[in-house]
Amino acid sequence: MANRKRQIAIVGGTFDPVHWGHLKPILAVAKDFDFECIHLLPTCAPPHRQQPEVLNTHRLGMLDAACTLDHRFVVNDWELRQGLPSRTLPTLKHFHTVSADATLYFIIGMDSLLNLPDWQHWQRLFDFAHFIVIPRPGYNLADASADVKALLAERQSNSKEMQTGAGKIFIANTEPLDISATELRQQLKNSAQRPELLPEPVWQYIREHDLYR
Repeated sequence: MANRKRQIAIVGGTFDPVHWGHLKPILAVAKDFDFECIHLLPTCAPPHRQQPEVLNTHRLGMLDAACTLDHRFVVNDWELRQGLPSRTLPTLKHFHTVSADATLYFIIGMDSLLNLPDWQHWQRLFDFAHFIVIPRPGYNLADASADVKALLAERQSNSKEMQTGAGKIFIANTEPLDISATELRQQLKNSAQRPELLPEPVWQYIREHDLYR
């Protein structure tokens, strides 16, 4: 019997700062898979969000701190090194090239799934990876467009059927954490205490470099 392919997860985000709202759902959904590593991929000039408040070097530093929380976390600066607005198709093509021996999983939030038809070349994304969708407060499949409902009817699957190939969608059953990075940055400006949803290693990095003050 052929050995099962390695499983690699990819999570993009502004990570300004990285917090438990990002990390806890990822670790929860990882229980349904056998990820060798989970790439934390900070975006470069995110096209659908405001620009990061801190330097890219600090976003990478905070992610390095977060990697002490789980051995599978890996910081990947590929999108930053491109120096261009981050787009998902080139990113997935890159991972498909450098990890040709692996099954790729792209982790997104429910908000991103509902907006997927607005993404560039969105239908081609499924040629390169499976998609794992994390619940988000205020976003429900009942509100999905006809395009997204048709996509799910064709591609929704369970974790057991996603160990090879690409193109399937897994809807995770993780607890939605109601946390906004904007609110978190405001807490950091107004208080010297660690916000509850900020991991201790990240908090230590923020204090050391006097960020968000």
